[in-house]
Amino acid sequence: MKQGTAQTLNVAGHVRNLEDAMGVLEGYPRKTPAAFDFLGAGEPGELTALEVIRTRKISSRISNKEVAFFVETAATASWINPAADLANADPDAVPVDGQLFASMTDLYWHFAENAPKGVSFAKISKVLHLKLPSLFPILDSHIARSYAPAAKMLRRDYPQLGWRRRTWIAVRNDLLEARASGALDELRRRLRSYESDDINKQHEVRLLDGLTDLRLLDILVW
Repeated sequence: MKQGTAQTLNVAGHVRNLEDAMGVLEGYPRKTPAAFDFLGAGEPGELTALEVIRTRKISSRISNKEVAFFVETAATASWINPAADLANADPDAVPVDGQLFASMTDLYWHFAENAPKGVSFAKISKVLHLKLPSLFPILDSHIARSYAPAAKMLRRDYPQLGWRRRTWIAVRNDLLEARASGALDELRRRLRSYESDDINKQHEVRLLDGLTDLRLLDILVW
């Protein structure tokens, strides 16, 4: 299939044609990207209370007490370059100091190993996605269930990894395929050229081209 002509996307084991994908994006709540995504990732290596609170816009349900935990824990974290991309997090690379997949693991566990009751993978992944939106998938319960079959199939190749990291790999596989096929490029072209009699809707849909590839795929899982 030639670059730019792909008409389907494989997301969490389901094939979506681009017309369906556009339908999902057209119907995505307009307030969410404006309140969560488009405000940016903030200062590199620094997590503020307001940033953690922003994750409530994607239903993190993080309490004020948990906000304090994230901010305090972040102060001693080994943060990754904010431009890091999941596509470059090769799980088969030799895990030397600074290798991206290993660095992802270290950063996740920095928050997870001493997390208070009620702070699980979903809340942590939403905070990490906000700071590193091209690297960490939003791994809430729905995404985890959707990717569970793919993650299970990867157990044979990665028996040493738990389901969370195998889910990262499954999402990464979808990301790599969508880029290589040209499907994401074509989807973005359609977003940029979207037309509607409702000028506000037209503007809001076109703005979705500003989301990361990872975030677009995340929306298409729903």
